[in-house]
Amino acid sequence: MDRYVVRFIKPVALAVVTFFSVYFLTESSFIGLIVSSIPLLLGWLGIMEGIAYGMVGSVFIFAVVWAVLPPHMKIFVGNQATVLADELRKEADKGMLPRDADKSVKEADRGSVAR
Repeated sequence: MDRYVVRFIKPVALAVVTFFSVYFLTESSFIGLIVSSIPLLLGWLGIMEGIAYGMVGSVFIFAVVWAVLPPHMKIFVGNQATVLADELRKEADKGMLPRDADKSVKEADRGSVAR
């Protein structure tokens, strides 16, 4: 009986840690729920538990590191992420038709793009 309780409680605890870590990082409960469902389901199914533990540990450690970073470093990382997103958008626009090249990637995904 105790074995079944542990098989139920451990994945729930991992999902809770993952949810709050992702929620702290992204401030989105939807993303937190989606990401936390991965270790929950893997734990309940009893498959790839090592991957689930590694994911939970990585997300938790990243959230702790993000919490102790100074504010100016967080601003720097945010600016660099924005620059990276712009560069990726420009690279994606190179392969599009000229009429779609100046629009964002989401707008280009609405219709099929002939190459």
